[in-house]
Amino acid sequence: MNKNDPTPLQSKKFVAAMIWNAAWLFLIATGIKSRLDPEAIIAMVYTAGATQVLYLGGQSAVDAFVRSTKHKYNVIRGNDARDID
Repeated sequence: MNKNDPTPLQSKKFVAAMIWNAAWLFLIATGIKSRLDPEAIIAMVYTAGATQVLYLGGQSAVDAFVRSTKHKYNVIRGNDARDID
């Protein structure tokens, strides 16, 4: 890992997404404990899953774009491709 690459815990988006995931898990557990209607719990599970998939998918797309741009920039500058990471 490059010293300029932040860790996941330094990312505000990552921390916010993990807090929301923990909140959804708490709400789902509370719904199960209070015997909430199963359809409502299923909706909560789908919403929590969609939130996670959209965050991970969006982050993966951004990371792929940035990595390919770094690679193109290094090729144009004549640097070795190993300098990317």
